[in-house]
Amino acid sequence: MDESSQTELILIRSDPVAEGPDSLRCPACGTGVSYNDGICSACGQVFCPGCGSPLDDEEAEACPNCGLGLSFACPGCGFPVAAGARLCPECGLLFVRRCPACQSRILDAPETCPECGQALEFERRTSATIFAAEPGLVLLRCPVCTAKYASEMGACPECGQRACPQCYLLLGDDEVECPHCGFRAARPCPACGGDVGLGLPECPACHQALCPACGVAVAEDDTVCPNCGTELELVCPQCGAGLSPEADHCPACGLSFVPQCPACGTEWEPGQGHCSACDQLLCPECAAAVEETDEACPACGVELLLFCTNCGAEVSAGAPACPNCGEAFD
Repeated sequence: MDESSQTELILIRSDPVAEGPDSLRCPACGTGVSYNDGICSACGQVFCPGCGSPLDDEEAEACPNCGLGLSFACPGCGFPVAAGARLCPECGLLFVRRCPACQSRILDAPETCPECGQALEFERRTSATIFAAEPGLVLLRCPVCTAKYASEMGACPECGQRACPQCYLLLGDDEVECPHCGFRAARPCPACGGDVGLGLPECPACHQALCPACGVAVAEDDTVCPNCGTELELVCPQCGAGLSPEADHCPACGLSFVPQCPACGTEWEPGQGHCSACDQLLCPECAAAVEETDEACPACGVELLLFCTNCGAEVSAGAPACPNCGEAFD
């Protein structure tokens, strides 16, 4: 083949940052950037957070292309804030950048969504402060309990307060993505694969107990993570008091940890399909109350239909005897 007619193959790598509804390619260098940032972290090009047009005049008050005002006064403190900013640097007010009702992009700090009229709520957030730093390691001071820990942990090991490992903004237990910098502060649950926020001791989807430091599955009575060696504290789910592994009740609030019939409170033995005191049908796996017509436990999902060993007929998990042949069950 003649060299002048050869085709050159070029591999274009996918840039996930530039492929979302909130992102674009920098008009100067092509790097994937967020609309809300208003400036390219790679080349320093300033652009409009509304339409993405390059801004040659960094002192301009409005975009010459779409007319968007490039700054606004924070409704919490009056501090001038860039139009796409997610957080006021002065008072910590967190701005809504996606309407929770119609998912439209929001700029500035309107009280209602310009598209659908949904009322928008703002909240103040604080951040963990840097205690010490060196290459590859940042130590944070927790603003809740003042404990010090490595930022990469994603949560204070003393009180459990979560913080974004990238910008240090405090996070709620249900947040898997930082609302300020967009960092994905989550990892998959080893049991069900669902998203679990960094630092959480339990999967919110399947309730698997986890090591808050490394995220591996642990047993409910483990006091040390078998993977990373982190000491695990057992706490009462009602009052937060510390517990010993053998405790059958909370010494602080009296909450019982012995499985009980939800109808009468009688102690339940694992595998028992009905209460020995009131005959309430129970899931043999988790002791939740079930109905005779239930094919699966509404609490844990375990299948409840069993078969009589004498005649093979289907029976419910809590039936005392086979409805077909009368065979009594233990």
